[in-house]
Amino acid sequence: MAASIDARDRYTSGHSQRVAHWGREIARKIGMSSEKVEEIYVGGILHDIGKIGIEDEILNKKGRLTPEEYDRIKQHTVIGYEIILQAGMFKELLPAIRSHHERIDGKGYPDGLVGDEIPVMAKILAISDAFDAMVADRPYRKGLPVEEALNEIRRGSGTQFDEILAAHFIEIVERLPREELESIISQETQSQKQLQEAIH
Repeated sequence: MAASIDARDRYTSGHSQRVAHWGREIARKIGMSSEKVEEIYVGGILHDIGKIGIEDEILNKKGRLTPEEYDRIKQHTVIGYEIILQAGMFKELLPAIRSHHERIDGKGYPDGLVGDEIPVMAKILAISDAFDAMVADRPYRKGLPVEEALNEIRRGSGTQFDEILAAHFIEIVERLPREELESIISQETQSQKQLQEAIH
């Protein structure tokens, strides 16, 4: 399912897997149970499932989105929530799918949740998602250097991101050997590569 989403946009291929990876690392770092760690990993895999319902011309637009297009993109959280809800499976992942764009200060979407109203799973994936979005190359810009992306996480700590989780994430990334970090950031899974080749 995740590979199908990523395959619609070759520039974001591997995004879901990388978000899942970082989410799992944060969950392990804060001592969550192995069951919860795996839930967060699968939540990362499926967090953007709602993009299936977003039009290609918006999803793959190379320039800046109009306000109307951005509002449409934001609907992927609700679309994904409804897909999983109606499927009757993975219900434990609903918070990851619906709430990974919520902010601690209440300025996120789709529900404007504040602080502890945001499920922990969603708080974790919000950091993972934002970091990968910053460091990944896009057709209209080069990805940010890792240190610059981490500085953005620091600046958003306590407003956009949970302060404690953000600190744990920064520590995880800074402790990784540079080669391993670069490998994670640039990775695409073999299944995604095969799917891309079949489509293109």
